[in-house]
Amino acid sequence: MRTPFIRLGVLVVVLAIQGNTALGEANKAKPKVEDKLRSVRLTQGELSGEIGRRLDELIEKNFMVIDLERDFVEPFRKRPAGDRRYIGVGKVIDAGSRFAAYTGDPRVARRTARLIEELMKTRDADGYLGHMPVEPDGQQNGRNWILHDQEYSVLGLVDHWRYCGDRKSLDYAREVADYILKSFPRVAQRDRVCTAGLPEAMLTLYGCTGDRRYLTFAADMPHGFPHGETEHASLRKWRKDNLTGPTTSHVYVNVARCYAQTMLYRWEGDEGLLEASRFVLRELTRRGGCLFVIGSASDGERFSYTQNGRGPVAESCVTDYLIRWFGSLLRLEGDLRYGDLIERAVYNALFAAQDPAGRRIRYFTPFEGPRRYFENDGFCCPGNHRRIIAELPEMVYYQTADGAVVLNLFTQSKKTFALPGGRSVTIQQETDYPTSGVVKIQVTPSEPTEFSLRLRIPRWCPKATLTLAGEPARPVAPGAKYFELRRTWSPGDTLTLDMPMPWRLVRGHQTQEGRVALMRGPVVYCIGTAQNTELLKKIKAPNDLVLDPTSLGRPVADPSVRPDGLKVSATARLVGSDKSSPPLAVVLTEFVDPTGVATYFRIPDLSVAVEDELISAAGGLGTGVDIE
Repeated sequence: MRTPFIRLGVLVVVLAIQGNTALGEANKAKPKVEDKLRSVRLTQGELSGEIGRRLDELIEKNFMVIDLERDFVEPFRKRPAGDRRYIGVGKVIDAGSRFAAYTGDPRVARRTARLIEELMKTRDADGYLGHMPVEPDGQQNGRNWILHDQEYSVLGLVDHWRYCGDRKSLDYAREVADYILKSFPRVAQRDRVCTAGLPEAMLTLYGCTGDRRYLTFAADMPHGFPHGETEHASLRKWRKDNLTGPTTSHVYVNVARCYAQTMLYRWEGDEGLLEASRFVLRELTRRGGCLFVIGSASDGERFSYTQNGRGPVAESCVTDYLIRWFGSLLRLEGDLRYGDLIERAVYNALFAAQDPAGRRIRYFTPFEGPRRYFENDGFCCPGNHRRIIAELPEMVYYQTADGAVVLNLFTQSKKTFALPGGRSVTIQQETDYPTSGVVKIQVTPSEPTEFSLRLRIPRWCPKATLTLAGEPARPVAPGAKYFELRRTWSPGDTLTLDMPMPWRLVRGHQTQEGRVALMRGPVVYCIGTAQNTELLKKIKAPNDLVLDPTSLGRPVADPSVRPDGLKVSATARLVGSDKSSPPLAVVLTEFVDPTGVATYFRIPDLSVAVEDELISAAGGLGTGVDIE
């Protein structure tokens, strides 16, 4: 009889060394194309601010309390007939592995290790891992969602090795991957199963083992579900030139495949592998494109140009993979403008998908109409949400091969970096970002040392200034790949990056034509029901309010959703109302407000509106991915 999950004794877990390199120690395969920026991993003691707070809340109030036995292990033990749902256990393992390394907490490490051990006990003698009964000739592997659980289980197991140093997990990953290599070619209808994470998992495993069977499978095995997701093609040959195909426009799967192609590009250097990324990025960021003002995309899980904000839009899986893909392109190209896309998604769509109390997660996060939380802890969106939140500590800082320190995300943090010549430097950010745009950066080298500090200057801030203690402030322009300051740094040097955050009215397109969204810094504001009870008794369509921009004052504290949150009061009228009637009072809160029901509204004069800095007529970053 198998030991119940909740009674399993304490397992020994070896935590990975938490140094500067996030993944390098585990890699055995050498890429042909090196990243221009190397991720630097922060631990719980090094990261705080709003990003650190959200991460801590998710770990303690979600990951540590979800029922792993009932929701993620029992289906694999019992294999109930007719159970066609997706479990998502591999995503939980992946997030738990990163959480364990981030916190250094034995409770988190043991919980993740127990899940792995109990899951691996459910396998059959031939290696089958699944929650459906076995069928003749292994044809259960052709049913959704068996492969989807297997592929992400491989990824989770590899990451348990990479982040927690558990060699057994790498062995498990190879065993599950070898079963896929053996069983997938025998599936009668391989174009009927979801393969969103298949190449990503196999390429990650290749990187850790150097076993080319996994790379060959990921690159050359045709896969894809053309009846509802994406074209059936090998990763090496897949290209994308249309986002509106009736059955091949699933955003999560297509962006996941773009991400996997950036992985394969690193190994093989074929620039054709970046064509789909270039195309999709252009279509997202061109004027009237697919990207929402909140940093996400998708309508009914598919690409859409309508800018409809109601119903099943901004799927969490899409938000998560957009951030992951933007991060991959950022590392590959060294272009911090991708950080503008990342932070827009993080501070709006991503954090709005998480219950302020930390427990629940959304499947969709509409920006018009009511939002609701997903009722389950499994399936895809909760798992992918945990995964990308767990990856954020690797998106704050980077380093170049010659030792330059790169600051991408602004958040309270402190990190020591190794420099050439056996020296080191500690970088400390003091900031309440995104509440304000003031970031104090303390630079403390082990001894006076010359090196470069690169900063992202967000495109939303045309009037940023940089002050080095003892020197006059100087303007720094946005829109470049990065701002670089090379000098001999001495202990006690302090920089202050001041990014003013005036209100801006961002022009809407398509369905939102004639309306604007209110933004401050990277944060979108919305009309929520909690602070507009009386107003919403009088009106049925808050997006038809005509807001008076001159009535917008300074934001004031609003800790109802987050500790350093903000809100602003304004006056408005109903469209078509008599101008002699008294104005209506309206409160706009940050988009993370879970009661938000309207993001776009009207203004008397559209000429004061601005275009979203993330988009352009040509498509912004997507017009030419700069790969040297």
